[in-house]
Amino acid sequence: MQAAYWFGRQSHTSLGGVTAHLYGEFDGRDLEPERLRDAVRRLCRLHPMLRLRIDAEGCQHLDPAADPLPVEVEDMRELPADALEARLLAKRRSWSHRRLDLGRGEAAAFGLSLLPDSACRLHVDTDMIAVDPNSFRLVIEDLARLYDHPDRPQAPASHGFFDWLDRAGAGAEGAKRRERDRVWWRARLADIPPAPALPATLHAPAEPTSERLAARLSSDERRALERRARDLRVTPSVLALGLFADVLGRATRQARFRLNVPSFWRAPLVPDVERIVGEFSNVLILGVDLAAAATLAELCHDIGRQMVEVISHDAYPGVSVMRDLSRLHGSVQTAPVVFTAGLGLSGGELFNETTTRVFGPMNWVISQGPQVAIDAQVAACDGGILVNWDIRLDALPEAWARETFAAYVALLREVAARPEALDATPTATGTGPSQEPTNPTEDMLVSLLGRLSPGEAVHGGSAITAAAQAEITRFLDRYCPIGAPSRSDFDEATTPRSLADLVRARSGGASDEIARIFLETIDAG
Repeated sequence: MQAAYWFGRQSHTSLGGVTAHLYGEFDGRDLEPERLRDAVRRLCRLHPMLRLRIDAEGCQHLDPAADPLPVEVEDMRELPADALEARLLAKRRSWSHRRLDLGRGEAAAFGLSLLPDSACRLHVDTDMIAVDPNSFRLVIEDLARLYDHPDRPQAPASHGFFDWLDRAGAGAEGAKRRERDRVWWRARLADIPPAPALPATLHAPAEPTSERLAARLSSDERRALERRARDLRVTPSVLALGLFADVLGRATRQARFRLNVPSFWRAPLVPDVERIVGEFSNVLILGVDLAAAATLAELCHDIGRQMVEVISHDAYPGVSVMRDLSRLHGSVQTAPVVFTAGLGLSGGELFNETTTRVFGPMNWVISQGPQVAIDAQVAACDGGILVNWDIRLDALPEAWARETFAAYVALLREVAARPEALDATPTATGTGPSQEPTNPTEDMLVSLLGRLSPGEAVHGGSAITAAAQAEITRFLDRYCPIGAPSRSDFDEATTPRSLADLVRARSGGASDEIARIFLETIDAG
């Protein structure tokens, strides 16, 4: 995952060129800047990964003598109400798209805004190369504890992240399990469904732009959903995932697709592993088939069974699965929709009581990552459920994303209110029960190839000749330059189908809109 994040922040492909990071804001009262600075200083000693440095070759370094991270304090107490609101919004936008300088050992950033009437806002940003989401939780809770008890010493964990990483990659038993899981995944590669066919925005911002959509479910709704999950004999997280899959299938008109489901399991290879800050996450590739389930309840059962299967074969990393999938299809394969559920956290809440008392509630959080268009999160928070979607507005139509988000929240509430809602048929789609979704880009390329090879039977698996390569490249250079292939791309993308996968991935799906216009023009004669 660290290598994938590092590549993603360097990449200039569609949905690339961004830092994988997590930014949160906590609204509290009466925080003292110097006391907070001292707590951050002690936090950096406790968790050296906060000062992780990565050189130009991608090698990681920890410097025990590195200076502590600064705390950026801004006094806004005298600002008029309108100016205060504008400044806080500008700061949120800036931090939400921040690129921490890992070359200088900045894996985290801390800020404090002093507000009128003793109010304040704590800003925390962390780079996921060093701090995964579970580690973010640990960073915030330890910072609150250090602030709350400035005179109480706290020893670091007996081992660090790199100690754990060395153990994870060593030993004959680990190698045997990894090979077993590699064989298991490779036997199933051809059956992994395609990525969700997300619509492309036609008016994309020039720079990567993320937006957060958020809603809160009440404590009563949370308890009702937990009862529904118990009755189905699935976890609340699996229930939330099943309902998400149903809504996404309806929105994309796609019955089969894959989802990216992060796992944050920390194998107990060293003592105190739960106290270590690092990047422990893995990607689980989940195939969804809405048409295979007669009801939403059955869909949740199917997804629960499959989650158990993929978790039991997680020794072969999901990043490696996606690389194998790309080799199989001859083009870069992605899993641009991420779903993370934290409804079974220890303690039952996102943060402990000390954190909420010291820093106040977390009233804003947003994440960003390469190759991710929708990062959906569901977490227990303040007795209820927090539903967050972080969406890339440079890749998705905002109206579509908001409509799909509203449909998901509405379905969660409907299932909470009415148990019989789970008896409904999954809203599979106009694609048919087992038919793959249409691919306009592939249809366009097949049509182009057919016009270049009159009289020949042309389909998605037909070979693209050198002459046709040149003509297709000229066409795409003119009408879809962001997705146009280079000469070397044709070494692997040798058919309309594999070339369509490459062009769609590179253009973020924009080629489908060009293709629809092209195909409509052809149909109209």
